Amino acid sequence: MSIRTSLALALLLLGGAGVVHSQERMAGYLREEYSCIMCHTDKRSAFLEGVHAERGIVCVDCHGGDAAAFEREGAHARGFRGRLSKPAAVTLCLSCHSDIARMRPFGIAPVTREEFVTSRHGQRLLAGGDTAAPSCGDCHGSHAIFPRDDGRSPVNPAQVPSTCARCHADPGRMPQGLPTNQFEEWRASAHGVALLERHNSRAASCASCHGSHTALPPGVAEVANVCGKCHRLERDAYFGGVHGRLAEGVRSVMCIACHSNHGTEAPPVDGIRVLCARCHAPNSAPELAGHQLQEELLRAERAYAEASAAIGQLVRAGERTRDEEVRLLTLNTYLHELRVVAHTLDAEPIGELARRVESISREIRERAEVVAEERWERKLLIIPLWLGVLAGVALAARKRRILIRGAPENPEETGSGKGSGP
Repeated sequence: MSIRTSLALALLLLGGAGVVHSQERMAGYLREEYSCIMCHTDKRSAFLEGVHAERGIVCVDCHGGDAAAFEREGAHARGFRGRLSKPAAVTLCLSCHSDIARMRPFGIAPVTREEFVTSRHGQRLLAGGDTAAPSCGDCHGSHAIFPRDDGRSPVNPAQVPSTCARCHADPGRMPQGLPTNQFEEWRASAHGVALLERHNSRAASCASCHGSHTALPPGVAEVANVCGKCHRLERDAYFGGVHGRLAEGVRSVMCIACHSNHGTEAPPVDGIRVLCARCHAPNSAPELAGHQLQEELLRAERAYAEASAAIGQLVRAGERTRDEEVRLLTLNTYLHELRVVAHTLDAEPIGELARRVESISREIRERAEVVAEERWERKLLIIPLWLGVLAGVALAARKRRILIRGAPENPEETGSGKGSGP
């Protein structure tokens, strides 16, 4: 055998070993002796895309049976479980995913059975026997299971709302009396727009407020703390104000009272008094305080808009506006702080911030007014100059016409010349 032939044979053997190693890494699904793929080719294709196949998990790990048997009876023996019921699927998934030691190498938070049992889903499925309630596979998928950060995963932040809506927007799957319009309301809300249109993955979706494995609607006394996970400054301001200081037993003016729940929006500033009147009698002290809050916020917003317009005038006039732009940023900071402090309903700090906004706005507007007056004065000074230029042009034009006609410039001299003679 020649050296060239020997090298070629060695490379072929190495390549074959690489193929075998690759097959083994793919959970045995390409090994000829793996019988499950003979019937369940569609499941194999889906499974190979998911994360479990990458970790060496095979069919028999979840379904039992004998993967080396090529007859149906033999393959479906030795502890074969077949298609798992929803409660059985929960038990099976938790057998791995509740194990801290198994999950830690992959950076996955373990999920205990107690967490799922606490949730409304677990209560209905495990305690109530309602098979319409979801188990693990309804949210995560069954064979093609992807990590949470994969855009194809049903539990990816951008996909969670539509995953929940598969059940919660279907009247046939929801218990009678429960609403099914939550997804549509959320999609049009500030949270929905931020996540779906602005692609802000930190925007609140279903799991942000209700939890995932411990999914429950937050109680009345929990709402402010749930919203406060993201809106911390507003939460602190709320608890420091009159609504937050109400006795625990009657605390009902939570975030959703003014901002709604699934259709969360910031109420328009010019509608604050109307909002307060939903709970407080007309012309009562709380309703009048709401009116005052509305006026302070409107005054601050007008001041900001006027300052921004004044800077635009300065720019069009060709003036440097660096200092004014820095002041506008400060004004914007105060305006945002004012919107936070408004949750205290405390007139004193609200009024103080509104006055600061107005003060900075006034300084910017005064500079724009001075520049506008100077420009007008310069325009007035130009008028005499233009009049002189026009007069000169008119005089030059008159002389030009006289020269073209050949007429003498002084008619009296011309007349006296005609009357004299020898």
